[in-house]
Amino acid sequence: MTTRRLTLLIALAALVTAAAATAGSSGDNPAKSVCGTKIRLGFTIPLPDPNYDLIYGLVARDIKGAHGTSQKTQANLDPNKQIADVQSMVLAGVNVLIVAPVNPQSIQPALNAARKKGVKLVATDVFIGGPYATNVATSPFTAGYQAAAYLKRTVGGGAVAAILAPAFAGPVIAARNNGFLAGAKAVGLNLIAQDTASAFTPNEGAKILGSYKVKYGSSLKGVWIFNDTLALGAPGVTDGSFNPAIVGVNGIPPFIQMIRGGRAAATWNLHPEAIAHTLAWAAERAVCGKKLPKTIYIPVTRVDKANASRWVSWDKLGSLPFSVKLRRVGGKTYVRLGKNP
Repeated sequence: MTTRRLTLLIALAALVTAAAATAGSSGDNPAKSVCGTKIRLGFTIPLPDPNYDLIYGLVARDIKGAHGTSQKTQANLDPNKQIADVQSMVLAGVNVLIVAPVNPQSIQPALNAARKKGVKLVATDVFIGGPYATNVATSPFTAGYQAAAYLKRTVGGGAVAAILAPAFAGPVIAARNNGFLAGAKAVGLNLIAQDTASAFTPNEGAKILGSYKVKYGSSLKGVWIFNDTLALGAPGVTDGSFNPAIVGVNGIPPFIQMIRGGRAAATWNLHPEAIAHTLAWAAERAVCGKKLPKTIYIPVTRVDKANASRWVSWDKLGSLPFSVKLRRVGGKTYVRLGKNP
């Protein structure tokens, strides 16, 4: 499958409008306003990414269902563009911003200016600056840490390698690196190689895996890859003489199909449906002046051969009932997940 075709298929899945979900605690849209203020939402994302596209599609649907409006900008990993995007949306009259930053430090002046104009700020994975109405955190460190522990259980003392995120990917994706490396150290994973990707493509994944095939062959028992998109390059490289357990992060549809077909071992579902509904719910509460927890965490879960058949495809996520219900665990506030593995 070409990268262009993959991108088109994922974008199409993210834009599919399914039947209306019973998404609030009483069966309502999570963004349905109870204070009479119309939501005018702006959503700024850091890079072109299937999960972000899907999340925005679900947020926009929730906001539209609440008779509000929404718009999205994409910074293409350029902090200056993201600053300009925020300024443009504020000038356009948004009253709430959802911010997934390229660089949390550099965007603070633009966010401070927006706050002074009365714009409510809902951050996602931002632990500096503020104040924010809330920060919806997506647990990337946990995904990486759990993946390392899973590989240890899967390959034992066998040799593994890691394909890490580049520095330009930003702090959220880089947190996957930190989680995996911390987990690898904690469980004593036999990590013999680690390489940093230079692009977010299947071809980049295939190139690095190909180098492992030449250098290590059948002695390499597992590979962790920071993003499922790169892992899509694995089928063109693996064979009878080189067949490590491929473990990814994101839970994108083509990689789930690889797991179902026995061509990959596992991935970590970031639960874009929970992220999206929680962001829409938080935006409504922020606009209405309601109190929110400082940080709301979205758990991650593993998808592997045992439960991949129950995984709900992206085009059907919008029809899953979802209530935004919070619970406290270990001093942190988490969203209760639905039934999607």
